[in-house]
Amino acid sequence: MKRSSANFLVLVIFLLSLMATAAGAPAQIDKTKSELAIATPSRMAEVRAFSYPCHFEGVVLDEETGDPIRGVSVTFIKDDDGRTWTDTSSAAGNYRVEVPEGGYTYITTHKNYVMRSNSPDLVEVLAPYIRRVGGAGGIVREITVTSDSQRVINIDMEPRPRNVLLVTTSLLRETAALEDVVDRYTETVSRTDGLVASYIVLDSSGCFEDYGVRVADPADWHEIRDALEAIAEETGPAYIILLGGEAVVPRPAVVTINGRLWYLPTDAWYVDFNDDGIVDEGFVISRLPDLSTESSGIVAALETAIDVHESGGFGLSPEVRFSTQCWLSPPIGLGDACDPDDASCGLCRATPPYGVCDGCGMREEMFDLISGSDYIVFMGHGSPESFSTNDRVPIFRVENVEDVDLETKHPVITGYVSCNTGLLYEDRPSFATEFMRAGAAAFVVRTTEQGTPNYFAAHFPDYIAGTGSQGTYRIGDALFELMRESVLRSGDSEKTTAAQLCIYGDPTLKRNPLERLVFSRPAMVAVR
Repeated sequence: MKRSSANFLVLVIFLLSLMATAAGAPAQIDKTKSELAIATPSRMAEVRAFSYPCHFEGVVLDEETGDPIRGVSVTFIKDDDGRTWTDTSSAAGNYRVEVPEGGYTYITTHKNYVMRSNSPDLVEVLAPYIRRVGGAGGIVREITVTSDSQRVINIDMEPRPRNVLLVTTSLLRETAALEDVVDRYTETVSRTDGLVASYIVLDSSGCFEDYGVRVADPADWHEIRDALEAIAEETGPAYIILLGGEAVVPRPAVVTINGRLWYLPTDAWYVDFNDDGIVDEGFVISRLPDLSTESSGIVAALETAIDVHESGGFGLSPEVRFSTQCWLSPPIGLGDACDPDDASCGLCRATPPYGVCDGCGMREEMFDLISGSDYIVFMGHGSPESFSTNDRVPIFRVENVEDVDLETKHPVITGYVSCNTGLLYEDRPSFATEFMRAGAAAFVVRTTEQGTPNYFAAHFPDYIAGTGSQGTYRIGDALFELMRESVLRSGDSEKTTAAQLCIYGDPTLKRNPLERLVFSRPAMVAVR
């Protein structure tokens, strides 16, 4: 009997030990949310798998039709450290982005739709947490609360604008040639691109009749911006092309950003209607400049735009880059592929020996490369009348525009790495007036020494070329969307660097879809 009792006791102890092992240690209620969020360890010791505890999800829809939009890039930016998480919407318009807890702004982008963002507002998610709940009989239970860890955000996106506003003042010298080319441009963009172009003289009675607003003083840029805002209320988002130099349509120069005065001469302020230091969603502004109040350069630029629209768009290949340091990382050079002593390296040409300086031995070769290229990139120091070496020795001057042929290729020219190259003079030539007069499709530059936003510099070539998942953007959409996105991603510190970027030429132009794409990185995929 004693042996049976002993055996029974051993059995009970054994069973109790099994139950303790299965139950494990008591649940801890003092875990932090981040500890609770840790995912199951990976089966492979060398790989760390992590699943974030929170997520955003929703559907992206066309604002006009209500149809789902495929291929929208939906990015959430963490408010405290700027980290980003991105998903691309499916054929049904669905997206899902897993994130750690925190406050976020979001950005949605698509080549055919106006970028949408909730900035400066935040949306917040909280990681699951344990809460103690009292029950019957004084029993305390622990429950995991997950309701704050997920948010459904459905997003409507507006199609890109169809209106093109050719805007000027009565100070512009009107000619029969100008009237004729405006009419032909209007007909061309309607037929080739489905765009609706309108010619507006801001201080005319016709402007008041059509839009209920008339500028009293065409030399006052504040009045002009107020008029453009009133017109925009009628047209909605639009491509605005200013016709004339600063003597015809003045350029805003001194502005206030976050309570501080800045010298930032740029037409971008004309489409910052709410004065927050960021260009407004859906608007693009460019300029076709000329000297004083003349219009012959404007006529030439509109003739170029007509030619490029008729041919299906601009080309970007062949391409040539002129850099003081081809061996530096992009966008200045091509990085390790080049040696400091290389005169020529891939698409990059070192200045010198390429250039017009006394020590430059490849002057004519430079002119031939410019004449034969669809995409021309200038680096180094700059001014409105010269691109220069690090020692400020000019390697290409504004008078050298006469030495090259820009009319055959109608190239896209960029100089946004160089300071001040986008400035205009009222009564003497600058790169902006002469490149447009000679036949360039577009000239993308900056107007100060503030620097170039990194995000813009890294993405602009892909946006206009279509060598990325985002597809091919119109050149003006690429510029202004990246200007805005640079600020939304990096904060107010980028407001001054982004605002100074500008474009001369027709912002509605786009790369010809029949041109063969050339990839600089094999992993890229082209989407048109």
